[in-house]
Amino acid sequence: MFGAGFEPYVQSGRDNDVITVNGLPPGPVIVELAVRGDGYTGLWPLTRFNKEGDSLVNSCEDNFRGRVLTLVPGNGRLRLQLKAEGRWQLRVLPLAAATLLTEQELEGGGPDVLLHTGGTADLHLHYRGDDNLIVNLYELADHDDPTELPTDDNAVNEIGKRRETVPLPEGPVIVQLEMADGPWRARLKDLQPHSGPSDTGGLAKVTDIRRGQGRSWWGRS
Repeated sequence: MFGAGFEPYVQSGRDNDVITVNGLPPGPVIVELAVRGDGYTGLWPLTRFNKEGDSLVNSCEDNFRGRVLTLVPGNGRLRLQLKAEGRWQLRVLPLAAATLLTEQELEGGGPDVLLHTGGTADLHLHYRGDDNLIVNLYELADHDDPTELPTDDNAVNEIGKRRETVPLPEGPVIVQLEMADGPWRARLKDLQPHSGPSDTGGLAKVTDIRRGQGRSWWGRS
């Protein structure tokens, strides 16, 4: 896998809470959140001063679900402030849990973290939400600091239902649907063979760890 590997952390609860996870490897991780209820859902990382960092989730969707990226500090202690109305389940996952993009259509809803590992390709997106769609790309090739993500490239920032086609460089590339309040479909088009092994520096080889993660509320394993 690329990025540090660790056993997924799972916590469930109800309504507002602060979640603390100790002993994580420093660097980027995936946070998966599912809320059963209506009303506002917000999620923020807490700084070392116990202040809110940049918002990870800011949604008024009923029964929110989604995956977001955040960074574990150097001390390995991740703290998250959650505002929710209803029951919720939160999982902290390694980057290798990102869903692999292929030429087969992938259906989802809400923010997500996807992974492209092939050669150059075009990412076709069909977004059926009414609010903002923001898509960022993180090229991992030649990135040599496993405690940070490379600088992102904002590929889409639009509002409302739409179809988008985004050219992708050779993988590995993280495709982050930072905002996507609504259902969407995604698939690769014109996928080319990879030109050769990529140097991912401090990031290890990609693998699929999803079989060992357990099952979340919306059936993703």
